[in-house]
Amino acid sequence: MHMHLNQPTSIFKVPPVPNTKAQQFPPQMHPQGIQMKLSNRILLPLIFAATAGSAFAQNTQLSRAKVKAELVEAIRTGDLLADGETGLKLNEINPAKYPSKPSQLGKTRAQVRAELEEAIRTGDMFAVGEAGLKLNEIHPSKYPSKPAQVGKTRAQVQAELSEAKRLGLLKFSDSEYPVVYEPELGDQIRPTGERAADMKVVQLIQQ
Repeated sequence: MHMHLNQPTSIFKVPPVPNTKAQQFPPQMHPQGIQMKLSNRILLPLIFAATAGSAFAQNTQLSRAKVKAELVEAIRTGDLLADGETGLKLNEINPAKYPSKPSQLGKTRAQVRAELEEAIRTGDMFAVGEAGLKLNEIHPSKYPSKPAQVGKTRAQVQAELSEAKRLGLLKFSDSEYPVVYEPELGDQIRPTGERAADMKVVQLIQQ
């Protein structure tokens, strides 16, 4: 007689093993995408830092070269404060030892001297101690008179002079030369001169 034994059965169910190859990830959660983002976050700041460091080094070199060039030029021209002097520079204490500076950009020494001589001759210089008045305004008789206006005819000048006299806008200097009180009042007498010029043109046409 044969006895059949029932084989033991397990009461526990083993869960199926997941298939990692078949598992799908969203694009933003894919391991390769995450790795790329981390690489970019690490590498980009390093690249920017290296570039900025190189630019800073170049600027530093240029700044040093500029400062050195300015120092050499200051030593050459004596544009440095002297020791033991109150605010004086080397080229001010010993001007003969250093190259002279140009008196004015674009003008030669001869031009500046000629302009100064002309200002002295015409009195076109501010007087010391006077409130903004020039020498030819304080003493007009001592200096040559200025022309009435460039481009005016004799007829215009005479007409404007007569109009200024009629309006009481004239004063007489020591040399009996009539002068208008205020230059701004010339607007009142200018139309008379223009009419006189027009009349002169008409007369020339009629001749």
